[in-house]
Amino acid sequence: MGPEAALQSTESERPHPCPVCGVPYATQEDDEGCPVCLLRRAMQPEATVQDLPDVGRFDHYEIVRRGDGRFDELGRGAMGVTYRALDTVLGHAVALKVIDARIAGSLDARERFLREARAAARLRHPNIASVFYYGVRKSDGQCFYAMELVEGETLEARMRRDGSLSAPFALAVVAQVARAMALAESQGLVHRDLKPANLMLVSGPDLTVKIIDFGLVKVAAASESDITHCAFVGTPAFASPEQLRGASVDIRSDLYSLGVIAWQMVAGKAPFRGSSAEVMYQHQHASLPIEQLKDVPQPVALLLEMLLQKKPSRRFKGPAELLEAIPTITGALGVRRRITRPSLQKRAPADSLVGTRGPAVRAGPKKVSIARLPVTGSDLFGREEDIAFLDRAWANHDVNVVSIVAWAGVGKSTLVNHWLRRMATDHYRSAELIFGWS
Repeated sequence: MGPEAALQSTESERPHPCPVCGVPYATQEDDEGCPVCLLRRAMQPEATVQDLPDVGRFDHYEIVRRGDGRFDELGRGAMGVTYRALDTVLGHAVALKVIDARIAGSLDARERFLREARAAARLRHPNIASVFYYGVRKSDGQCFYAMELVEGETLEARMRRDGSLSAPFALAVVAQVARAMALAESQGLVHRDLKPANLMLVSGPDLTVKIIDFGLVKVAAASESDITHCAFVGTPAFASPEQLRGASVDIRSDLYSLGVIAWQMVAGKAPFRGSSAEVMYQHQHASLPIEQLKDVPQPVALLLEMLLQKKPSRRFKGPAELLEAIPTITGALGVRRRITRPSLQKRAPADSLVGTRGPAVRAGPKKVSIARLPVTGSDLFGREEDIAFLDRAWANHDVNVVSIVAWAGVGKSTLVNHWLRRMATDHYRSAELIFGWS
């Protein structure tokens, strides 16, 4: 056995938490729980909500039946089943998630179910399905919660039907999910299971994305005693390297997962494929298969590379920085312009970023000369992103030369002239034209 195979074998044998009770256990296959939980399920009858009298009623919510008399099931996961239901008091449709009856007796499972409901209820955002009621049915102690009913299809279903999606569409999805992530970050939460199956595309003329599942949400600053510490939870195909190692995670782990989703959208397939063990190994050790992006525009490919860095410190600092980068990428797509990493990621100190001008940013000759600058209009319209790029390059101490390359007549000279004149009039120490004009 070679070293790579040995590493893959080791990854597969690491303890993973049971999706039901959370207790770490060794597994080499994708399954539905630890041996104890599986045994409990096997010893119980295969009871579902279909088989019990009046089981479709949860407080003032009634599960809707289909034409064949069966309950209208919307989705199913390790913790429970989601149904279409009716609020009998207000008379409107909701999505009702009910804990699996076979694990409802587990205190750990009930606590995790409640944690999921609480996390989603805290996050009121247009891109998150709202949770507005949690209850325990008196007749059998079964937990449930009601949430916003999202009509549409999952991103997973869309990609299964259409294959790869356009770059502008993918960027729009990324932006909406990032906005939701920004709120989660402000609440100290990490999702840990972002994937296409958890993203709903709302029916309608305009694109609206909603995160619908918070089953593995975790407080970023959770204590070391958390049952998932040092054990992997999530979906291997979309998990970050640090998450796969069982290390502590923050919002940058979710950014990695979002990068995998975006990669799959534009490339038509995930960056890494194989068995769970092989995928886990590749996320942690393998180089990105950049050849899959040969038909993807360069600005989008660069974004994916930045999101999928193995080290969290090499990714965006958070959703806010990602959101700031997206207009630059979108603008570059419109004119088929290549971009560089410094144009997307701020690396200078916070007091010397775009929009902050002052003598402390860079030292230079103590003179201001604008006499040799050609006289042009004082305003420049439609070039805000280019001006911001020059500001960012100026603020970055690692950048000494900026090369502006474009077709004749595009406005290179006008852009540079405007920027130099603005810098001079804002009292920078040096802003002098030292080259010819085309």
